[in-house]
Amino acid sequence: MFRSLRPLSAALLLILTACGHGGDHLPMPDLPAAPAVQPAVPIEAATLAHPDFHAVLVAGDATRHVYTNAVLQMRDSLNEAGLGIDRVRTMSADQQTVGADVYEREVVTRSQRSAGDRVTALPGAIEPPTLALLSNRLLDLQATAPGQACLAYLVSTPDGGGLKLADKALTPEILDRALIGGCGTSPTVLVVSACDAGGFAAGPMARPNRMILTASAAGASGFGCGPNVGLTTFDECFLGALDGATTWSIVFDRTRACVVRRERLVNQPTVAPQSFIGSAVATLGTPWADAARRGPATQVNFLQGIGRFTADALPYFPTLQAKNGPLAVDYLHGVSPKALALTYAGTVVWVDGRRNETPDDVARLAVQRCEYESGGACILYARNINLTAASGSGLPAMQPPLLVRSGRLTALTTPFIRDAQRGEIEAYLAQSGPKALALSPGGEIIGSGATPAAALARCQTQGAGDCVAYAEGDRIVLAAQP
Repeated sequence: MFRSLRPLSAALLLILTACGHGGDHLPMPDLPAAPAVQPAVPIEAATLAHPDFHAVLVAGDATRHVYTNAVLQMRDSLNEAGLGIDRVRTMSADQQTVGADVYEREVVTRSQRSAGDRVTALPGAIEPPTLALLSNRLLDLQATAPGQACLAYLVSTPDGGGLKLADKALTPEILDRALIGGCGTSPTVLVVSACDAGGFAAGPMARPNRMILTASAAGASGFGCGPNVGLTTFDECFLGALDGATTWSIVFDRTRACVVRRERLVNQPTVAPQSFIGSAVATLGTPWADAARRGPATQVNFLQGIGRFTADALPYFPTLQAKNGPLAVDYLHGVSPKALALTYAGTVVWVDGRRNETPDDVARLAVQRCEYESGGACILYARNINLTAASGSGLPAMQPPLLVRSGRLTALTTPFIRDAQRGEIEAYLAQSGPKALALSPGGEIIGSGATPAAALARCQTQGAGDCVAYAEGDRIVLAAQP
């Protein structure tokens, strides 16, 4: 629906056929042996705080667009964080994305592998994910110098005991050896988005320099790792967890919580995302850390597209469309200004101007309420009757997190209220002595008191039935609540 990938011309298809997709004519490279035990190698504090990442992003299955969608969104996010296209290799089994015109062949000899054919690509090219070419790309990371780090994001479906690629399955054993060859003992982040993927976070993969997150436990399959219209549930949670995260541990925690929350919202059992955090990299920083340290976002981003909102405009398969269709109709009858936020996993929230909200108020409130209900990032899908535009990846962009769940309370970042109410938060902050603050996510109501119980009672007496404790003293406690 928002896809904007260029189709291959007949000439490019002929080139792909002649070149065997540019990668499947390659022999499998020699991979280093994997040590049974790898001792922890100390990593400098400067590297942990500011790792120099080199990344490989892979969409291994072409049966649905969601796999390539996730990889393209990740590429965009890394680019925005400062990782140039020379440090990000992108691969997709979807032939519509492969740039066959950028390939050339050369013969190389390297100390860590035998001589053989190698396919090189111009920076920014999208390549076919054959097992041999992916193995070469992982070896090519060469992120073994001080300060360097590796990132591999693999999105696909299960294939036997491994992960589906364009020709053969990638097993944990092969991936382990390829990462040893390309990354050595440097910090390495691996995210495997697939059902039945837990094996990639255990066994030989679990080394002290690695952080691993998988969309599911071994043998697990379901909504949490399955596809929706734009992305899988896991990928939507993972990609939405990046912005504002200073460490990968935070990303992992946010992603798992989001998946579990969205599974519960549709009454589905959890697929139990798995993680492994090596002893040497528990505090490893993300490429978005510097931006996160500047503080949380306070404004929404909305680029108007060419479409108009209608009752059947929600981006859902029939089941979720039927569930949320009445909300779409209600939104059309709402008072302007109004805004609607959603997730591909099925959460829809809209806010209108019936309480004298400004256009900025309704947009911000819709996103914050959507984040609160869904447990993760959301898309600002419509403002009034205008639909959002697609981003470079072909999908609407997710909003940076606007719902501040922890840290120090400020009037500017307090959620669930209109800008005109921020003076009440400033008055609260000026109070001395014991104090607590309660907010109504859906009612734009503020309650304060000497204790959380008193603040909640004050909020509820003003007619709100959804009050939550938001702060104790000047400390935000929303994240600590079940």
